[in-house]
Amino acid sequence: WLAEEIPTVANGGISKDLTTITWKIKKGIKWSDGSALTADDAVFTYKYCSNPDTGCTQSNYWNDIKSVTAVNSLTVKVEFTVPKPFPYAPFVGYNAPILQKAQFDGCQGAKAQECTEQNFNPIGTGPFKVVDFKPNDVIVFEANPNYRDASKPAFNKMVFKGGGDAVSAARAVLETSEMDYAWNLQVEPEILIKMEKAGKGKVVSAFGTSVERLMVNFTNPDPSLGDKRAEYIGGNNNRNAHPYLSDYNVRRALSLAIDRQVLVDAGYGKAGKISCNVLPAPAIYASSANDECKTPNVAEANRLLDAAGWKRGSDGIRKKNGVRISILYQTSTNSVRQATQAFIKEMWKQIGVETELRNLSASVFFGGDIGSPDTYQKFY
Repeated sequence: WLAEEIPTVANGGISKDLTTITWKIKKGIKWSDGSALTADDAVFTYKYCSNPDTGCTQSNYWNDIKSVTAVNSLTVKVEFTVPKPFPYAPFVGYNAPILQKAQFDGCQGAKAQECTEQNFNPIGTGPFKVVDFKPNDVIVFEANPNYRDASKPAFNKMVFKGGGDAVSAARAVLETSEMDYAWNLQVEPEILIKMEKAGKGKVVSAFGTSVERLMVNFTNPDPSLGDKRAEYIGGNNNRNAHPYLSDYNVRRALSLAIDRQVLVDAGYGKAGKISCNVLPAPAIYASSANDECKTPNVAEANRLLDAAGWKRGSDGIRKKNGVRISILYQTSTNSVRQATQAFIKEMWKQIGVETELRNLSASVFFGGDIGSPDTYQKFY
């Protein structure tokens, strides 16, 4: 960890009203270039990512923040605009890392897109440092001589290959031995079983806290809204609501119509299991409140929509006040995800919902180009 300890209410790191969290950076933490990590780097990171023109791909991790201040060189205080029962978003995990101010200063706002050297060769505090980066192809890492644990890392060099598809990644380990390890393989179970028989690699299944999930747009995606398209207006009291997904009955019906066991069996095999929560672990945070999703119930889904006034038209698609439930469902290009899309489209058809399917290259879909309409942040 970069912090001396995890802040809690008990140790005074989180205020009793849950509106502030204070992090204390360990002494002696260095960037890979040998300079010291300080609270100023954290403050800079907040300003960098909260600037809407920067195009920070994980800008949602910086929501509801009133201020980020450096109490001293090794102490950072985050003040929120609302109480945060779970305040561990800013500066926590790979989605919201601290950037080195010395490297990225001058790259704020629209200039961020021009900082190729900084974006492709970031200076970090981790066990490796980037020595070569080719977009959609390969990243070469070397051990960081300034890493905080002198006994790590265990390897002097690491080659991270990307840009291909999941099946090719599996083949490179299980059949050709070109690579040593492949992670998070979304490959049909029957294909992996066949590849494993080559005897050059082993498939290992383990469960973490990342889940495949459907993200629902609560805002209005109507193109005629211009710069207000798919934007929250008015905070939690959203005045730009989605014409049908803002209806809880619709969202619940969509969930009840999905047979998740079919999705697990077809796409994941022993590497998949059903979860009804975006945070399935650790146990202290896991909730059973949404467990009705584990059992599909098409009859109840149809009843909910009927009761809410969403009636089937002559084409079988439900509508209310002239609004049809016609969903654009898009995700990254991957055979397992496309199969999932196809299954869900048929499941939703049973409850009178029309679904258009679209898939995009992962480098585009998960990218941070603020000018692209096809990134997963847009919900267009």
